[in-house]
Amino acid sequence: MSGFLQEIITDENLVWDKSLENKPERFLVKLTSKTIDEIKRNRKELENINESSFPELKNEINELKTKKILQGVGLLIIDGKSFLDFSKDEITKIYEIICNILGTLYIQNINSEKIVEIKDKGKSMTLGGRYHQTKEGGSYHTDSPHWTKVPDLVGMLCINQAKKGGISKFVSAYTIHNQLLKEQNDGLKTLYEKFHFDKRGEFKINESQTIFEPIFVFKNDKLYCRFLNDYIIAGHQIQNYPLSKLQETALQSLEEISKNKNNVLSYDLKANDMAFFDNHRILHGRTEFEDYEDENRKRYLLRTWIKFE
Repeated sequence: MSGFLQEIITDENLVWDKSLENKPERFLVKLTSKTIDEIKRNRKELENINESSFPELKNEINELKTKKILQGVGLLIIDGKSFLDFSKDEITKIYEIICNILGTLYIQNINSEKIVEIKDKGKSMTLGGRYHQTKEGGSYHTDSPHWTKVPDLVGMLCINQAKKGGISKFVSAYTIHNQLLKEQNDGLKTLYEKFHFDKRGEFKINESQTIFEPIFVFKNDKLYCRFLNDYIIAGHQIQNYPLSKLQETALQSLEEISKNKNNVLSYDLKANDMAFFDNHRILHGRTEFEDYEDENRKRYLLRTWIKFE
């Protein structure tokens, strides 16, 4: 049953803030030498993207999924230094195998892509661009809020860092919810009501340009959040359905709390780092970035959306 979470949550795996940066062992790992040795022995099998060829890797990733994501802070970063002895192509295949171990890969767009590039394509959010196609920062959000069924997990493989900026940011939805509950209960309640989310052009003929879903849902003792403020504002404009003053205030408060530097874990993903995080209880974003002129050095990540089995 869906309801309204009316209590302050104190579980430090659900509620955390910037201080988590001082405890990287709670989210950052290096794969064991036993796992890495197994991958080296079976490098030819990487081409097949078949996890059954890598039982040590499968066991370690499933253990990390439980400890860091399901029962931990909801974030797992695999240090790229784990993969010093592998080529870029091999690392990409290792990443895809790990994604398949974690769950089922979602199709991410109308082009049926399961692995999507995150790179600046000269677009802008204000002109209808998707966030991953811009160099903009600051927009804390969950992925795919404009789809009815959102992915459980977001995965990212960093291939190239930006010349400057592009630092990843993570904030707990429970931390945001706690503060809203303390400061403006009525505003929080309205976020459990439905809002229009702009599909950003990702819709078929005769299909609605928006979806109508709540920002917060509390069911089966778990808080679920879907949020990207620009998509909500655009969605209500498309439907010619103005936001109420209470809704506007609540959205502004949610965004301000998510951007409060004391609430945010910052992590600068480096080449070959892999990040996986719970898309229902972690909002993420990044700082604005500046790219290299050389096309081969531009900021470049691969993203997957994963559904748990």
